[in-house]
Amino acid sequence: MARRLWIALLMVLFAFALVPVQAGSNAGATFRLDCNGFTGSSGSIRLNRDNTRANREAFIVSATDGAGNVILEPVEDSFFVGGSVSWAGITPIDWTATPQYNPLVLRIVSRAGNGFAESLIVMATGTCPGLPVYGALPEGVFYVDGDLLVRGAGLAGLPAGSTSAPVPLNGTPPRPTNPPDLLQTLPAVFIVNTDNLSIRTGDGPLYSLVAVVDGGTQLIPLGRNEDYSWWYVQIGDIVGWAKAEFLLLRGDATDVPVVPSRGEYSQPRVYIHIDQIMYSDNDDSSLPLCSITAGQDYLVVGRDSDITWYQIQATCDGVLVNGWIPAELASIRNPSERFIPVTTG
Repeated sequence: MARRLWIALLMVLFAFALVPVQAGSNAGATFRLDCNGFTGSSGSIRLNRDNTRANREAFIVSATDGAGNVILEPVEDSFFVGGSVSWAGITPIDWTATPQYNPLVLRIVSRAGNGFAESLIVMATGTCPGLPVYGALPEGVFYVDGDLLVRGAGLAGLPAGSTSAPVPLNGTPPRPTNPPDLLQTLPAVFIVNTDNLSIRTGDGPLYSLVAVVDGGTQLIPLGRNEDYSWWYVQIGDIVGWAKAEFLLLRGDATDVPVVPSRGEYSQPRVYIHIDQIMYSDNDDSSLPLCSITAGQDYLVVGRDSDITWYQIQATCDGVLVNGWIPAELASIRNPSERFIPVTTG
C-alpha cells in the first residue's frame, strides 16, 4: 500500500464526462528524467476506460535504462474513469535501481482488463550524463554492414571478411588488446580462455597468422562462419578470425552476421637449426650461394623427388634468391598442407 501513496497523492480529479472506449490518453503530460529519478514537467493523463470493472482505470508506471534494466519497479494504481492524473510540480521520484546505460525510458501503461488490451499512454526518455549508450559503437570499432566492413564513424571500408595483414616471415606477432569495459558499450564480447590464441586471416588453422592474444583478452564479434566454429573479431586495430573453441561469450551475439573467409593460406616454410650453406642445386658439390642464419624461417618453393633437399628463398648479399639446403638440417612447417612441387630433375 505504501508504494502506491506517492502516485495517489498526485491525482487530480477533473469534471466527469461521457466515457469513451479508448485507452487513457496523454493530455500534454511531459517528464524530466535524470540520473536519480523523474518528475513531471506539465500536463496530465486522462483516464478513459474501465479496465477494473469498478469504473476505474488502472495504470502502471515503470522505467528502464538503455539495456532494459529495470530502474523503477512497476507501480500500479487506479483512478475514477473521467478523471485526470498529473505529476507536474511534484518532488522528484527516485529510481529504485541505479541506471547503467542511456537512454532512460519512463512508461505509463493502461493495464489489460475487462476486455481491454494493455495500452501505452505515455513514453518519455532522458539521459544520465556520463553513462554509455547501450549498443553504440565506441570510436574506432568496426562493424559489418551488408558486404562491407566499416568503422563506427561510417567510413567506407573493405569487403566483409577482410582482415589485417599477415605477420611477415620471422616477424613478431602483435599482441593487441581491447578496453576492459567493452561489455558496458556493446551487446556482446568474447573472452579468450586460453593463452597465446592465434588470430588468422581465415576460418581455419591453414590460414596465415595475423596476431596472437593472451588469455582473458576481450574480442569484439563482427561476424562468423556458417557453423559457428570460427568468429570474425576485432582486437584493437587488428581484425581477424578466432576459433570458437577457445572463446567464452558474454552478452547476445545472435545478430552477428555470417561473413565470407577471404584470407590467404600460410606458405610452406622451413626452420633452420644451424647456420649452413645454401647451394645452387640439390647437391653439396654445387655452387655455394651464401651462408644462411639459424633460428629463422625460410619460405619453401620446391623440393627434390625424395624430399632430401628443399629449395628455399633467402637473401644473399641483399638479393632474394632461390637455393637448396639438406632437409635433415631443417624442420618443415606446412600447417595448410600445401603441395610443394618437385623443382629439380
